[in-house]
Amino acid sequence: MPLFYPSFSALHIADQMFDEVGKRTAGYEGRVGSVWYWRLPAGILAAAWMDNTVTEERWDVIRAQASTPRAGIFSTADFPFAAYGTSASSPPFIHDLQGEAEWSNRLYFQMGYMIEDMVHWLGILHTIAISPQISPPAALPALSPLERRLVKHAVDELEGHFTIGTLHKAFQGEISHSRLSALAQAWEASELLTKHPRRVTYALRLLAEEGS
Repeated sequence: MPLFYPSFSALHIADQMFDEVGKRTAGYEGRVGSVWYWRLPAGILAAAWMDNTVTEERWDVIRAQASTPRAGIFSTADFPFAAYGTSASSPPFIHDLQGEAEWSNRLYFQMGYMIEDMVHWLGILHTIAISPQISPPAALPALSPLERRLVKHAVDELEGHFTIGTLHKAFQGEISHSRLSALAQAWEASELLTKHPRRVTYALRLLAEEGS
């Protein structure tokens, strides 16, 4: 956990970034103190926090950790801002000095790529959590051919969004609106879909691929 603590202003800046990750991942609980948490199946907790590698005023790396040895090398992950910068001489960081925080070199920061990597890491943890080695096979939903096609369409055509109206229109005549809505609610309850706006998790994508 962090040995240095960013100001409230820096935490507010980071909240916006982590909220974007939370919208695309299952089990997001938000921030407690200076740490952001995810609650995953099988009792796995994932945490992420801001840290610095240069000075107390330079918060330039996000460190993450999962409370399970089953994830192996994926139990921990670092996301240094510099790795997502487009200028070697002007790396992005949050300048946090005397309680006032602001982005430095923000225009050189490919934040979207870092968010994608964080979402991918959490997706790996979620997939591990629902694997047969951790959860009994009976606890995993058996996807029908239609359900696998729904997932594939959401991933390929809707950028992962599981939008009821759009999917119902695309599969009109194959599934009713009420059945599709009930399916989405069941998958959301099982944390196979994120909360609104619903998105397909890596775990659900894996189930669909294995079923095919």
